[in-house]
Amino acid sequence: MFGAGSARSLAADGSDGGIEETCRNLGPYYGCSIDTIVVAGNTRTKPAAILREMATKRGSCLDEKLIRRDAAFLRGLGYFAEVSLDAEQSAPGVCRLIVSVVDRPGLFMRFPYPVVNYDFEKGLSYGFTWKVKNFRGNAENLSLSAIRRQEKEQGAGFSWSNPWFAGRRVRLGVDAGAYRRMEEPGDANEEYVRERVSAGVGVGVPLSRNLVRQIWFKPSVAFEARGSRRVLSDGDGGIGTAYIRQNFLSAGGEIEYDSRSDRISPFDGAVARLRIRRLSSVHGLEESYIFYGASGYFYIPVGDERSFIVAVRSDVREGDLPTYYDMRLGGVSDVRGYSNDGERGRVKLVGTLQYRARFLGPRVFRLPKIGEFDIAMNWTGFVDTGTLTDSMLDIDTSVFHSTVGFGIEIISPLRDIMRLELASDGTGQPAFYLTAGTDF
Repeated sequence: MFGAGSARSLAADGSDGGIEETCRNLGPYYGCSIDTIVVAGNTRTKPAAILREMATKRGSCLDEKLIRRDAAFLRGLGYFAEVSLDAEQSAPGVCRLIVSVVDRPGLFMRFPYPVVNYDFEKGLSYGFTWKVKNFRGNAENLSLSAIRRQEKEQGAGFSWSNPWFAGRRVRLGVDAGAYRRMEEPGDANEEYVRERVSAGVGVGVPLSRNLVRQIWFKPSVAFEARGSRRVLSDGDGGIGTAYIRQNFLSAGGEIEYDSRSDRISPFDGAVARLRIRRLSSVHGLEESYIFYGASGYFYIPVGDERSFIVAVRSDVREGDLPTYYDMRLGGVSDVRGYSNDGERGRVKLVGTLQYRARFLGPRVFRLPKIGEFDIAMNWTGFVDTGTLTDSMLDIDTSVFHSTVGFGIEIISPLRDIMRLELASDGTGQPAFYLTAGTDF
């Protein structure tokens, strides 16, 4: 009765597969005790990988709020084209919960695909990504990518992560990357990174047992070999440029609180982070610096799949910093549409007020010989503001720059979420961005 392939087709009845539709048959069973949870339709995902992420557990009472969270969270994992939850009576006051899923096609989950990004300042970048999502059916992620920006720079990266290492609620991840700049800056005295190779490992240790409101501690360590052009003193009071090589060890950690309804395009919940990282050279010119950061993203629902997003983020950098670590304002994730290349600083404070609303989907389409393909789309409107200074003491007298814009978010198996955004500060031409991934 509950074998593979038995998940209800939401596309077949013409519905969009929203949360209301996903949970529409559960009303009579709320308050009933759950004696069994059955997973159906999964062909590439282990049942344990689904059950462990659900706040609804065997032996508890069927709760509408938790069920709605679980439906949104499972879909937001990015592994399923469809998710539906149903129940049937086992005995008076007792029910069986049925979690039916349809795994996304392997074509989109394990094969390389081209990548194209566009930033109005940096221009066009292109490359490929080979991302094996849901590796081994255990919700692991394995990826390899390479990207190039015209004849200016190129880079590559590798990462692997497991959200439940060794079957325990402990996250483990490793990553490695390489970067090379092919074009020298026009300013002969500008400091820049010519090449870099790095590798690191991080873990996530839960500080709470609650799956709806999670608290994590995430320590990590990394090694970096860097070649860069620096402006240095020659020892006799003179200043000149030189290419130097350094090796660095870095260590840091992050405290994270997360109650988002899903990890890709949430409409409810919050995520807040405090982080610190120290880099110290172990070979070459002796240097050390520290990065601090704090951020909070709050998703305030104002209807079914509609919400306001309030986001605040601050970053502080201290120590023997090369100028290429000075921060700038503007880009794809802070004050979108603002540009001033001469404005740099070691303290950044940015904020966003954004409105997100679902206007399509998730719609499910069946592709012959491939499987069921899902897509959803949101529209967004936003106001960004931010400032840069050299010290936290200057924040109250600094100038905040603000921009406005709108965009479309596309959620699909290909790149999880893709953003097409147009923004302006009102003083110049609107800036267009085409990127994958989001802080919001």
